[in-house]
Amino acid sequence: MRAANIFHLGIKELRSLLRDPIMLVLIVYAFTLSIYTRATAIPETLNKAPIAIVDEDRSPLSARIISAFYPPYFLPPELITQAEMDARMDAGLDTFALVIPPEFQRDLLAARRPAIQLNVDATRMSQAFSGSRYVQQIALTEIAAFVQRHRDTPSLPVDLALRARFNPGLDSTWFGSLMEVV
Repeated sequence: MRAANIFHLGIKELRSLLRDPIMLVLIVYAFTLSIYTRATAIPETLNKAPIAIVDEDRSPLSARIISAFYPPYFLPPELITQAEMDARMDAGLDTFALVIPPEFQRDLLAARRPAIQLNVDATRMSQAFSGSRYVQQIALTEIAAFVQRHRDTPSLPVDLALRARFNPGLDSTWFGSLMEVV
């Protein structure tokens, strides 16, 4: 097929498209508003999640765990009582409620394997799924640093140099919009 024929067929299709305003609106919507709304609708990272902590231990370890939750992932933690926890979760005030039991630090140092309870409001699914892992990792890191008496920074045999040229801030909406176009 010759290039001239392809050019004339393309012009013919554009003329027929100009006569169909509904199709034009649909094309404009598909490549603008639809991409924007899908990219910004569901955050993939945890951002300012409300967390409440029931600290029944009141030890240096529990204070250390409480101070580890900070923005931008979490709002500053609210210290509440066990009686307030269910009502706050039902009202949607907190996505996470962490319960540190009494004598937690003493039991940990005595190697009794105490447990911390994490309550998650699963109505906020995207935050609940990724946030529970964040809470677990933060608590385990603080507990390990407390037991070892120092923060261990392992030296790796390979150094990773991260260069983000397309999206320097690693903003998830940029990736979401690109994936929506694809």
